[in-house]
Amino acid sequence: MKSIKIGDIEMLSFESLNSFDDIFNFVTTRNGVIEGDTYSSFNLGVHSGEAVSRVLERRNMLRETLGIAPGHFILPRQVHGNGIAIVDEHFLKMSSDEQKEAVSQADALITNIPEVCIGVTTADCVPVLLYDPVKKCIAAIHAGWRGTVQHIVSVTIRSMFLHFGSLSADIYAAIGPSIGYEQFEVGDEVYEAFRSSYSNIDELSARHPVTGKYHIDLWKANHTDLCSAGVVEKHIEIAGLCTKIHNDLFYSARASGLKSGRFVSGIYMRE
Repeated sequence: MKSIKIGDIEMLSFESLNSFDDIFNFVTTRNGVIEGDTYSSFNLGVHSGEAVSRVLERRNMLRETLGIAPGHFILPRQVHGNGIAIVDEHFLKMSSDEQKEAVSQADALITNIPEVCIGVTTADCVPVLLYDPVKKCIAAIHAGWRGTVQHIVSVTIRSMFLHFGSLSADIYAAIGPSIGYEQFEVGDEVYEAFRSSYSNIDELSARHPVTGKYHIDLWKANHTDLCSAGVVEKHIEIAGLCTKIHNDLFYSARASGLKSGRFVSGIYMRE
């Protein structure tokens, strides 16, 4: 990944997606400055225990810094499922309350409209960005362990085909900073959910020799789904940055608790 700074906001971007001039992709970090902000860093999560007004102020700062018009910076509610919301012209004509309702059960967004930024908030869960340079459409996916077990990446690619005609072989994918294999210790119930959902479970997991607990590789699981859906392996970039290990740069629920902040992974197409 490449470090970038726009205004006072420090971000990262995916090298593979940077090769396309007609899109912009980003992953925010803890580092951003807003005048009078006493919060320790650039939290963009509304369920972090912080005053929502402060979070929305930072989101607005990010939107303005990116040059995105009001109402064109869209984040789903994220309920740890595999629901997809389509951001189309009809969606953009909705009222703010109607838009919130439209994304209330979504963990992924897809759009083919330029200058509309879609993204997801995470703090250990896996953010995945997709771009189809042929059909000119994008996706932003929140793949928590539950969403991963429900194959949300594959569901999203299917939705891109149904709505925009995307062929999986044309899609480029980026798996963002999230909890790594060594840090993602899970209970037996989570392991069983993955075992039931993935035939290659032995490649995705192992018991720790000391604790006896299972560890799951969410990066490899989502990589498996991408390849199974027909995405070309050389079109897939994995950031390889563990949020718990790099807690100085990213928020991590495992490191700081569920009320930790959230960072945003986003993408938009230029006009």
